[in-house]
Amino acid sequence: MHILDAKVAAGSPEIAGCRVTGHRITRTGRRGKVLILPLDGSDSLLIHPKMTGQLIVTVAGATVIAGGHPTPSMLQPMPNPTTRAIFRLDHATCLYYNDARRFGWLRLAGPQPCATDPFLIRLGPEPLGDGFTTAALSRGLGRHPRAPVKAVLLNQSVVARIGNIYADESLHHACIHPARPAGSLSQAEARRLHTAIQVILRSAIETGGTSFASYVNKFRGQAGYLDHAEVFRRQGQPCGVCGTPIARIKVAGRTTNFCPRCEQL
Repeated sequence: MHILDAKVAAGSPEIAGCRVTGHRITRTGRRGKVLILPLDGSDSLLIHPKMTGQLIVTVAGATVIAGGHPTPSMLQPMPNPTTRAIFRLDHATCLYYNDARRFGWLRLAGPQPCATDPFLIRLGPEPLGDGFTTAALSRGLGRHPRAPVKAVLLNQSVVARIGNIYADESLHHACIHPARPAGSLSQAEARRLHTAIQVILRSAIETGGTSFASYVNKFRGQAGYLDHAEVFRRQGQPCGVCGTPIARIKVAGRTTNFCPRCEQL
């Protein structure tokens, strides 16, 4: 492998050495937003793309798989100015890590990273996993009683893998104002929010996610969950439930869309 930008591996300088070179990726996994690639030695390679990371596989110079934040750099010849690391998988196949804003990171962890890596240990339950129950959500809300409920949903130690779009959509589905203090939710509202999160995420998976810009899905099309979103990027448009124009505000520094009638404060 070849690290082109030391910043992405700053927390794991040994990543460029022999502990990666010459080893085979045995399988793939994920925890939260982190890709886990166990190696045939005793290490695991962790890749966190954060906001603008991309992974592109090329064979003989032609892109065959591309995923991550959809920007034109994904479609450009590899490597390009956003490329931060290159992994040569065989004589013709390369894996490129691109990251325009350089927020993501690569690092090595042990054979059981979910139990040992400091970042992964802090992550909350997976929202579609068995560990994400109404009780688990209620405990997370209770740890941050004064914070806006949307901010708590974005806190990866409460529940992993919920981002800005799905937080807005889930709160709308549950009829809960995003600025409500998390500790003010009743048990009935917590149950409603728990159900809404799972409904929204399953719908997003079924419809192809929320990528946009230059993204092309595996069917070579661009339709996805954004065609079905109820509030995200719909400010000024009528709510599909009550007809009230969707409003846009800032909650905990994040742009937030909601229906002022369905989600009253």
